[in-house]
Amino acid sequence: MSDLDESRQGYDLDELDRRLIHALQINPRARWAALAPIIGVDAVTLARRWERIVEAGIAWVSGHPGPELRGPSAILEIETHPAAMLGLAQEISTDSEAFTVDLTSGGRQMLVLVATSSMDAMTEYLISRVPALDGIQAIRAHLFSSPFTDGGQWRLRSLSAEEIAAVERSIEVSRSPGGRVDSQLEDELLCLLGADGRATVAFLARAVGVGQRRVRDAVAAMTAGGRLDTRLDMAKAQSGRPVHTWYFLRVPAALVPRVGSVLTRIGEIRLAVSAVGQYNLILAVWLPTLADVQRLEVVLEARLPGVSIVDRSVVLRTVKKEGHRLDARGYATGEFSRLLTNLPHPKASLG
Repeated sequence: MSDLDESRQGYDLDELDRRLIHALQINPRARWAALAPIIGVDAVTLARRWERIVEAGIAWVSGHPGPELRGPSAILEIETHPAAMLGLAQEISTDSEAFTVDLTSGGRQMLVLVATSSMDAMTEYLISRVPALDGIQAIRAHLFSSPFTDGGQWRLRSLSAEEIAAVERSIEVSRSPGGRVDSQLEDELLCLLGADGRATVAFLARAVGVGQRRVRDAVAAMTAGGRLDTRLDMAKAQSGRPVHTWYFLRVPAALVPRVGSVLTRIGEIRLAVSAVGQYNLILAVWLPTLADVQRLEVVLEARLPGVSIVDRSVVLRTVKKEGHRLDARGYATGEFSRLLTNLPHPKASLG
């Protein structure tokens, strides 16, 4: 067992860690000096705590392509022989198109979230790449039409309302002029920030070979223009909600917008997206216990009359999450492959 593996097994978050993570969920690139008076410890302690959390693979910050840079997305239900399941998941996780890979119980062995640069690329991936893989017995694809909420809005509940408001005030609003960023610079920054969303302006400037002010302005313009979405993710085992469940719903078409609005107010839901396929609404949820899977169904049925929960699957293991490879316990390994964009000629990942 490596030292890193031992640190992952031996490090459990304490309340200070959870407060820090909650703050970074709100403002992922917050300066330590800005968070120190809110959380109640000095900036050096916060920096040291965060470094330990990241080294242990418990939480990480990534800069992903924002809505303006995202191509089409889909979720794939894959059925395979149980003996082939893990090997197939590992192979699919090497694909740039597959940004999240879950092994699940229920009516499918695997759920894969896929994003491509264009609809043509999505078609090619679905009809050529995936069916050619050994061990696949059946595939069902559901194209996403519109998201209502995603994991970037999910929060721990470790800060008070006053502290949450203080962290929100720490978000820096750039006064630099907006406008488009050079496509090559944008691509390089997405690559670097994907691996480490808290990379400093100084580091980014050295890596791309331009001045710090240009980098600062570019990151601000990309964020304001919906081309960069910086978020914190964490190992669900340390979240207090270790049970990850997918729900597949059928909703009358006229009710989808209203239902989506209601779902955004249920804190356990990490992803709610309308889809084109057998189910027209798909949810991903983190819950404290397996018993809560049925309890949440009762809540959904009570709040959403006319909605039918067609199926559900509990995640047994996540192999890849938003481009980050996870180990068997769901902790980040440090391996990352960037999410694809609709930029004309995206470059390969840096490392």
